[in-house]
Amino acid sequence: MHDQLFKELLQAFFADFVRIVLPDVAEGLHLDQPRFLDKERFTDTTEGEHRYLDLLAEVPSLEGDDEIVLIHVEIEAEARGRDAMGHRMWRYAMQLWLRDDTPVLPIVLYLRGGEPDVVESIAERRGAGKQLATFTYWTFGLSRSRAAEYLDRPEALASALAALMDPGDLSAPEHRIECLRRVGRAEVDDARRFLLANIVETYIELDDAAQGEYEALLAEEGNEEVATMEMSWADTLKAEGKEEGRLEGMRALVADLLERRFGPLATETKNRLDAIASADELFRLHERALKASSLGELGL
Repeated sequence: MHDQLFKELLQAFFADFVRIVLPDVAEGLHLDQPRFLDKERFTDTTEGEHRYLDLLAEVPSLEGDDEIVLIHVEIEAEARGRDAMGHRMWRYAMQLWLRDDTPVLPIVLYLRGGEPDVVESIAERRGAGKQLATFTYWTFGLSRSRAAEYLDRPEALASALAALMDPGDLSAPEHRIECLRRVGRAEVDDARRFLLANIVETYIELDDAAQGEYEALLAEEGNEEVATMEMSWADTLKAEGKEEGRLEGMRALVADLLERRFGPLATETKNRLDAIASADELFRLHERALKASSLGELGL
């Protein structure tokens, strides 16, 4: 569940993510023109298994029309051995670089554990007592970062990422309110707002006592927008459960992308979208739609 939710989120807010993690690099890239590549499969030489990269985007550089970089993001539910992760990212980056002759920026997003905030990490290879090679990648440990610092950021994505962070002195209901308040203020369309709110609602869970406190906070003056958004989110999910609600959110996101790229959708196209009952299929359609040249190419 974690991987899929965050793949959807990071694709929808890719520019925000790069600005948060690599602000200096972001200044030199056309972040409004990412091309998300089809799932790339590599052999994990340590485990002997095939692995698909979580997210791989080709992004043009501002320095020249022909210059591009690859941004590779791995989403890890929990941090494990740092050395093993570094060497795994190194192997993927070298395979990509050798295959495409394109520089790679590797990022690991830890939902739990890892060092707080964005950290530049170095993996190294040694032999005969010498340092033979080094490799740079970046890690972002959400759970140990301070939510307050990210709730003050201008990027809409930060309001969702903050839901997985250390709330400090805030109770869980206060934490949820603060995150949703920023989601409500974000200058995004309804489909993207749903993705942000869904992360907040999914990762800040409330027990019965906390739910009572939360409802009392919703009733306070100044929280009307959050209460309205909460009802909208709940209405989307209530008919057939949370999974169907997520499907509706994904359908809205795909429809929004298609309309921005190809204009208003015909009724037949909308009906075909409504008939898709798999979140994975909708996610793959969203990936393909980012680089398709026509609706016909997508079978719509």
